[in-house]
Amino acid sequence: MKKDLKHKHAGHRQRLKNKVRMNGLKSLSIHEVLELLLMYTIPQKDTNALAHELIDRYSNFSNVLEADYLDIMNVSGVGEETALFLTMLPDLFDLYKKDKQEIVEIRLNCPRDCVQYFRSHHELHSKEYLYVVGLNSMNKIVKTFEIEGVNDVNIKIGLKDFAQMITGKMLTGIILFHTHPNGKAYPSEDDVDTTQKIFDICSIMGVTLLDHIILNEEDYYSFGCEGLIDEMQRKYSNLYSFSKKQNVNFQQNKYDYTKK
Repeated sequence: MKKDLKHKHAGHRQRLKNKVRMNGLKSLSIHEVLELLLMYTIPQKDTNALAHELIDRYSNFSNVLEADYLDIMNVSGVGEETALFLTMLPDLFDLYKKDKQEIVEIRLNCPRDCVQYFRSHHELHSKEYLYVVGLNSMNKIVKTFEIEGVNDVNIKIGLKDFAQMITGKMLTGIILFHTHPNGKAYPSEDDVDTTQKIFDICSIMGVTLLDHIILNEEDYYSFGCEGLIDEMQRKYSNLYSFSKKQNVNFQQNKYDYTKK
């Protein structure tokens, strides 16, 4: 009897795997996807019932993967290996997306491109984050730097550290992405002041700050669209107009502020 049951489970597992081979993972229901994942840490038992129980307990597939490690171990049939395997998957997906981002040539030619890129490659965390995205002269992403906020109010970045961050990276353009997870997508006075200082540093180094985009879950604010980048350019030009040595080309990268 046990041998027949084991053979039945093996046949079901093979049918699921064949289905994925033939038609891809999207051909499975969400319960079947979870069932298939569980097979890799629970090799000898039927995982269908456990997959249903987990989704019922946590409401949906994503909540299962984001469950607390200790909490999910309270579910009968979930051991240490299964708990670790499931709860590390979101981080694994993030690593994949970030690595893929470095391979795929993404161009940021306007605020609309920027917002689409950010929402498909990054997540809003509970804390504020600042992302410094470096571009080459064709607006292709060369390097991304991530700075975590110390709290959910603001982000502090040392200007010397910022200069060292972008030195020697062969960048011609910079776009800042700043998350406001718990507030409006609108800059504070500190945001504007810090952006002006970053603009000045970039200009001195021959790099153009093209935009600073603030995002929350539903909305975004572009410094470029609102005219703040042009204003910063005028302030910088007036400040250094006395110096013949200053010859910054603000048009190294073509960036269209009209495409929101």
